[in-house]
Amino acid sequence: MSSPRLLRMKLLPTQAHLYGKKTRRTHNLMSSAALKARLEAEEAGAILSEEFIDDLPDDTAMTESCPICDGNLTGLSADDATRHVNSCLDGNPTPLPKRPRTPPNEAPKVDSSEMSKRFARAAVPRPAQSDPFSQSKSGGGAGSAFSKLMSGNAEDSAWANAAAAEHASRGRPAYERTCPFYKSIPNYNICVDAFRYGAVQGCEAYFLSHFHSDHYIGLTASWKHGPIYCSKVTGSLVKQQLRTASKWVVELEFEKTYPVPGTGATVTMIPANHCPGSSLFLFQKPMSNGPNPRMSRILHCGDFRACPDHVGHPLLKPDVVDSITGKTKQQSINTCYLDTTYLNPRYSFPPQDDVIKACADLCASMSADPNCKDDVWERSQRENGAQAVSKYFQSDKDPATAASADARAGTKQRLLVVCGTYSIGKERICIAIAQALGSKIFATPGKMRICQQLDDPELSSLLTSNPIEAQVHMQSLMEIRAETLHDYLTTYKPHFSRIVGFRPSGWNFRPSNGKAVGANTSPSSIPTQQILHGKGWRTRFGYKDFVAQRGSTKESMCFGVPYSEHSSFRELAMFLMSLRIEKVIPTVNVGSEQSRKRMRAWIDRWTAERRRGGLMIPLIEGKDDEESAELWEGKSGKGGGAWW
Repeated sequence: MSSPRLLRMKLLPTQAHLYGKKTRRTHNLMSSAALKARLEAEEAGAILSEEFIDDLPDDTAMTESCPICDGNLTGLSADDATRHVNSCLDGNPTPLPKRPRTPPNEAPKVDSSEMSKRFARAAVPRPAQSDPFSQSKSGGGAGSAFSKLMSGNAEDSAWANAAAAEHASRGRPAYERTCPFYKSIPNYNICVDAFRYGAVQGCEAYFLSHFHSDHYIGLTASWKHGPIYCSKVTGSLVKQQLRTASKWVVELEFEKTYPVPGTGATVTMIPANHCPGSSLFLFQKPMSNGPNPRMSRILHCGDFRACPDHVGHPLLKPDVVDSITGKTKQQSINTCYLDTTYLNPRYSFPPQDDVIKACADLCASMSADPNCKDDVWERSQRENGAQAVSKYFQSDKDPATAASADARAGTKQRLLVVCGTYSIGKERICIAIAQALGSKIFATPGKMRICQQLDDPELSSLLTSNPIEAQVHMQSLMEIRAETLHDYLTTYKPHFSRIVGFRPSGWNFRPSNGKAVGANTSPSSIPTQQILHGKGWRTRFGYKDFVAQRGSTKESMCFGVPYSEHSSFRELAMFLMSLRIEKVIPTVNVGSEQSRKRMRAWIDRWTAERRRGGLMIPLIEGKDDEESAELWEGKSGKGGGAWW
């Protein structure tokens, strides 16, 4: 597989540049889930087997126009296109590179109104792909939720056709694309994260789950196809960064139910635990007449990291108390559009809080002196080159006091920490490290503008535009590697003596025993009790679990951090076993038939286990009693708990 060329940090050559020059931000123009997966896996040292490649989203095509200024990007490399869009986002657009002129007799004549014609064509509504399961309404019956979705030739054909259409439309304009069925909610006249298809016939409301480019791609300043519903943070970013007209952006409050004009439905927005402003959408609509109409309930997860707050949410939890009768009644979700980014048994990465604390402890414990007598780098060389990060600590220092020792001594030596982020996301790691070091957080002007729109007072209070003042720097995740960290440290050498970089991503997860479970592992070969309760699946993480990446030195060290803002494999199992979900539609990794079959097998297994063994109840450390807790054992209808 030929991978995209990795982007390198630009060195800042003069003192004036330290304060004024903007670092490039890699803002994906591609279906970024695929690009990020490939880059992060490669840079973490992963070996990309064919099996792994099959797990990645199958759409890396460049868009042919800049989503900010609509400039033509056809034929440009990924680097050139990215550079142009980043400068547009920063408010200082760079000219597109000049291309060799074609001789007049060979050059096709392009009418000056061609661009407006293109937008006009995109505004002509095109029908979405037909819904493959509307003919057979789900209702009770045998079989799991996912098998209902995938059963029958019509459904299998729909998945295959959707994948083929997405592949064939790479690089094509919106008016030549067809919205796939899993982005259009049947009988609701609603589309979610479906902006690259132009106007969708019959769609009265377009929803945006969060401000990541693989979800808003196609949304530009020229958007005029219908109202865009989203959170306030997402709406602010859409208007500021993409320059979409405010008349199209409808900002919703979390936990409030709103009618959606033209659809007959209501929507309630629930925090997704993904990135700032990210949302789950619960759509509800009466599907019959009378005083007690049959209600359809659709949950769209966008991108999310499942957590106890989700499965215990009053509108989602499986059992609720009737406000009139006082009796407990069952509460179901007819269809769940599920973020299946990590629906793969390889990825049962640790809880976010574990990883955040480990990063903070690591930084607080590290000496700023790369030549200290008891330095871990020297010890690791003596121990056959082992790079376990437990050896990066001085044995006479503990995490609570090590960071302040140099400050008390008045030394100029300082540790510089570079945290990888996306346009938004990963901020919690930066905040925790800054607090552990008693430091500010440096961000480029463009990144600063974005952060100021995230409605996060804690983050805003820590930000600074002075890179010398801050020991924590935010940079693009894809630009952080061992060799670029060395160059970055050299630039700031008078002010910092050692550098550590973090690349937070779920793709960085490696099991502690070194034995990864294969993607093709059969669900029947692993008992569900083992996934729910086994230590190898409920993984934990501390600072001693860090492993330095290839190319690290005693001065500059790069670490892959198993921190994800998507649900882990185990968390997806717990989510589906904790709620009464009738039908599941995966939204990620659906381009490969092999991947779809693997996901179907796991979801079939978990929903069948839920029916047979009863609902799983999340148990919370520090809240539930470990001795009295009854664990889920798969016994007929009994149900039981599992530690989240």
